[in-house]
Amino acid sequence: MAPASGRFLRDNAFLVAAILLPLVVVGFFLLSTAIPRWTVPPPEYDLLVKAGGYYNQPPQLMVDYIVDSSGVHAHVRPVPPNGYPQKSTLYVVEHGTGRLREVRVALPDVMKPDDAPRDIPIDELKGRRILTTPEAPDGYQFETRSRRGPGILGDLFGMRRYDQGLVLVNRGRVVPLVPPAGHEYLAPVTALGWMAPEGAR
Repeated sequence: MAPASGRFLRDNAFLVAAILLPLVVVGFFLLSTAIPRWTVPPPEYDLLVKAGGYYNQPPQLMVDYIVDSSGVHAHVRPVPPNGYPQKSTLYVVEHGTGRLREVRVALPDVMKPDDAPRDIPIDELKGRRILTTPEAPDGYQFETRSRRGPGILGDLFGMRRYDQGLVLVNRGRVVPLVPPAGHEYLAPVTALGWMAPEGAR
């Protein structure tokens, strides 16, 4: 006569599978996300990005941030008649914390409509070499990803939301980035380049 436990498993195989399969999937998912954290080193390079949505620049200006052979500079021009200022703020993504730190730029208070465009060097970044390759020397890349939440309960009660997350990715390791408090929904965010260590040429 078969043991009671064996009979229960045989008679309720579908129920047992329905309980165990999600646990196996969850365990596999947790393992697949944990292994890269154990085997891939953390980021070693700061990242320079520009973002829209939040800015404290004078509204009479249109400002963009550009990296070229001369370094990093703000390209400033007056707002044309009936035009709208472009919202663009410069940030350094600190590799040790993942936080976005705003870079303060000395912009003019006002520009007249007939003023010529100006290129303003960024004093804080003077002399820093910016690597404009998509991938940092340590293998990390910058990505924006859609975040969904709050899960099954959100689906049931109409609470599902979609927003944008900023991450650094390297061989399966994902490092979330932290926008400034109160400005979690910066968009769009564009990578300008990886910052070589100070003094590097």
